[in-house]
Amino acid sequence: MLMTARTKKKRKSPRGIPTNKLVFSATQGTNDELFPDILALYVSPSSVVADITFGKGVFWRRVPRGRYKVLATDLKTGVDSRCLPYENNSLDCIVFDPPYMHTPGGTAHVGHQNYENYYANNTPPNGSDKKYHEAVLDLYYKTALEANRVLRPGGIFIVKCGDEVCANQQRLTHVELINEFSTYGFIVEDLFVVLRNNRPGVSRILRQVHARKNHSYFLVFQKAKAKRQVGRKSPSLFTEQIEVDVCRPVLHRTA
Repeated sequence: MLMTARTKKKRKSPRGIPTNKLVFSATQGTNDELFPDILALYVSPSSVVADITFGKGVFWRRVPRGRYKVLATDLKTGVDSRCLPYENNSLDCIVFDPPYMHTPGGTAHVGHQNYENYYANNTPPNGSDKKYHEAVLDLYYKTALEANRVLRPGGIFIVKCGDEVCANQQRLTHVELINEFSTYGFIVEDLFVVLRNNRPGVSRILRQVHARKNHSYFLVFQKAKAKRQVGRKSPSLFTEQIEVDVCRPVLHRTA
């Protein structure tokens, strides 16, 4: 009995220090408050990051300048997210935050400004014959194929999105994107919920049918490190879509 007590191995203490300063899956606040934490978790310093919907750079307000090599573009600067001017397998990370709610307005197609004016989703040559929520998905899907082409194996794809109700039908956009992107060779790594600071409302309502959306998502995907057949895409289609650049000549080199 004495021998057993003496020879019993001492429990090894875990490394690290106790802390509650963690990054949580749900946050109440603004995009620029959460975005640096997402980068810190998934993107190494000095990485080449293409923000392909940069706009006014809101996401980057709290990111220390010089920590990453940021390639800032959007449609207004002449770079379409569905046709990126980068070489195959050349980027470490892509950030994508399009207008993710359809805006049908008072008639069938008027008021769809976010897509017609900003992303030309309904006009040639980059247009689509889809409308409303299907046009939203179409933009995400085409951009994801481009992201898979230009990201290096193991690269990170950070996507902002939100669910919506379209034609009285609940559309869980984040689920639709996760399911579709998995067929392109993306692995979902994380999901962050951003809760609005204020309470959304509507000017007039007779009867509420669905819960009012007051949150959005950051989805984090990783490009598969090894080529593999996934989902319902055939191997030939999968290879053609993500490896061949048929958009335009390369305008920027990351090396």
